[in-house]
Amino acid sequence: MKIPVSWVRDFVDLKVDAAQLADDLTSVGLACDGIETFGSEAVLDLDITTNRVDAMNMYGIAREAATFYGLPLKPLDLSFPEAGAPSSASLSVSIEAADLCPRFAARVFDVRVGPSPAWLKDRLELAGQRSINNIVDLSNYVMLEMGQPTHAFDLTKVRGGVLKARLARPGEVVKTLDEVERTLAATMGVVADAEGALAIAGIMGGASSEISSGTTTVALEAAYWNPLLIRRAAKALGMHTDASHRFERGADPLAGPVSIARFAHLAHKGAMGTARPALIQARGAEVASRRLTLNLGSVDSRLGTSVAEAEARTTLTRLGFEVHEPDPGAAAHAGGRTWEVLVPAWRGDCTREVDLIEEVGRHHGLMKIARTVPPSRRAAGLTPAQRNERHLKALLAGLGYREALHVNFTSSAKCDPSQGPMVKISNPLSGDQDALRTSMVMPGLLEALERNQRHGARDIQFFETGRVFTPSPEGPIETPRLALLISGATPRGWAGKARAVDFFDLKRTVEEVLARDSGAALTLRRDGVPPFLHPGRSAVLLVDGKACGYLGELHPDAIEAFSLKDRPVVAEIAMDALNARPALAFTSFSRFPEVARDLSILAPITADAVAITSLAREQAGPAARAVELIDRFEGAGVPEGQVSLTLSFVFQDEARTLSSEEVERAMDAVRASFSKAGYSVRGVA
Repeated sequence: MKIPVSWVRDFVDLKVDAAQLADDLTSVGLACDGIETFGSEAVLDLDITTNRVDAMNMYGIAREAATFYGLPLKPLDLSFPEAGAPSSASLSVSIEAADLCPRFAARVFDVRVGPSPAWLKDRLELAGQRSINNIVDLSNYVMLEMGQPTHAFDLTKVRGGVLKARLARPGEVVKTLDEVERTLAATMGVVADAEGALAIAGIMGGASSEISSGTTTVALEAAYWNPLLIRRAAKALGMHTDASHRFERGADPLAGPVSIARFAHLAHKGAMGTARPALIQARGAEVASRRLTLNLGSVDSRLGTSVAEAEARTTLTRLGFEVHEPDPGAAAHAGGRTWEVLVPAWRGDCTREVDLIEEVGRHHGLMKIARTVPPSRRAAGLTPAQRNERHLKALLAGLGYREALHVNFTSSAKCDPSQGPMVKISNPLSGDQDALRTSMVMPGLLEALERNQRHGARDIQFFETGRVFTPSPEGPIETPRLALLISGATPRGWAGKARAVDFFDLKRTVEEVLARDSGAALTLRRDGVPPFLHPGRSAVLLVDGKACGYLGELHPDAIEAFSLKDRPVVAEIAMDALNARPALAFTSFSRFPEVARDLSILAPITADAVAITSLAREQAGPAARAVELIDRFEGAGVPEGQVSLTLSFVFQDEARTLSSEEVERAMDAVRASFSKAGYSVRGVA
């Protein structure tokens, strides 16, 4: 909003220049985006937030400046002479929709329509308004000066001499001042005469009663309109005007008569017109004044600094609030020293105690408040779950994964129904965000992969931590999850070629996470995988025998649906399975060497790798410190229907050096057990 500094000076004797005024207004929340100069005039470009409709006018800015500098605020001059027959002799007003218009005021003026005087035209142009004629310009001037829109009707065009505030009839048409015919709905407000609508209430006047050069008598209307109805009507009609901008945010319900009096004063001052006696008013639903209780102890605790009672009282009083101290009994019952504060009608944004504290804080100076964290009554720190999550993220980043972030909203059409019922959003922002996600892989990580592949990235490793949601009678149930995705090729080593990533690459990551985070045993189960996974290359994850997620290659149909390249492998694990990390404890290194052995066997392709590893660990004896499956191969040289598995053994004793004979006896026991189980030991006739 453009604020000419000279206009503000009409109401407060400023001792500072425009640049200092801009800085000081910014410090109290009325941000100045720039200063324009036109000769000796300076105009501030203020960014007024939508809740501060009281500051969308010159007098409101002057009130803020007077409060900040401790200067008196000059009252609006509302004096004017009256002449002629009473206004009520030629005009009446009524309210037919009490919820639409709580207050409706009007007065008749005898006017001389013509060009605006220089002072009026210049002020409007500095504020960004074009001049039309003196009467219309004066109405706009009053709106900019005190924030109350008014509208002047040519009285000779008001049929029946009556102005009514009512709801439009379905299909009623009004030709507005911009020469556009607008069809109205029954929920929209109008100002009407005895025969039909003349203007769209709170938005724009109509062409049928427009002020012209031949107008000699006008009916000046100033009303308070229901903000919600004005906002809905303006949005439905695709209109945004200076009047609707103020009314839909909640103008001052008591400002109507004052604005008419200000118009009368300025019309007399500029020899533009004379007010007829008597203000005409009608009232609908009463707008109650708001009273708040302010506990003075809350001021200091909320702001984190000490504000003197006298300073708090002075600030609120200068801003127009009435401060009263309750009787001693009521104060004692409230548990401390309290004030009863009457909120002025123009401050519709102040509805709670914290709003009053904000007013005190703004003018005390937010920069005076130390940048310290308020003291806590208990020891601060991360929760165990937060520590585990940070450890998990650091681990995955170290393994080459990049974190992906998605919102919890998703498209229900893209969700996999096998993941269970969805939590639908009753008022979604868009059709693509009409439900809470039931999976972090589908569609979240898959869409992220598709976007990256579209931009040329092929070798991808993603992880994401977040929550999935399921409905319940008590409300949505949130379940923390970890999701993983790999796609493309493995990095090329110095001695080998790159290859496509597969199931076992991601399985290794899952084993790393479980080994470092929880130490739990991982097993796999073929049955029960989601349908968007490949049925022969996926498995359900079980930690200590309990299902906690899934791991597998994406189904070809899903690859086609997301237009993906390569064959992505995904996993999703419940965070609960990763939050049992054991306490770290130091273990000294063994002083005796370890002995490593490898053993390859041929086993049916359907054999259980976990069972094979368990059998080898059992037969290797207590000296076997580690037994792991390190390679799986099928292809040339391996009989059809079988697979070659290589296991690695590490033997070590904490008290002595193991002999070769002891190690070989253990390996022979393993070979014998494999032969008995029907597996062929490779390299043995």
